[in-house]
Amino acid sequence: MPQLDSETLSEMVKLKFSSRKAGGPDFDLVKLASDAEYAHATFSAIEKLPFESLVLLAMTLRVKFGLMSVMPAAPVKEPERVEKKEETPPQRYMSGARS
Repeated sequence: MPQLDSETLSEMVKLKFSSRKAGGPDFDLVKLASDAEYAHATFSAIEKLPFESLVLLAMTLRVKFGLMSVMPAAPVKEPERVEKKEETPPQRYMSGARS
């Protein structure tokens, strides 16, 4: 269960009313705070709306609820390039009995 300080509660209420105005889901605030599956489904529905501020608010609450890791993924390292040494063409045998 997330820590429900006044800032988090304010964000939850703002999300509820903004979602309703935008034609998104109407949800239960108590269930949102206590049921992780319900919260995940609700946030997913809100994140599909075409409003950047709602998506940002939903993602902020996801982080506060512990439904999204805030640790960045390990950067993908490109494999080290191995430089090809230019191979010299084989030398023709120029010295010998027939030259």
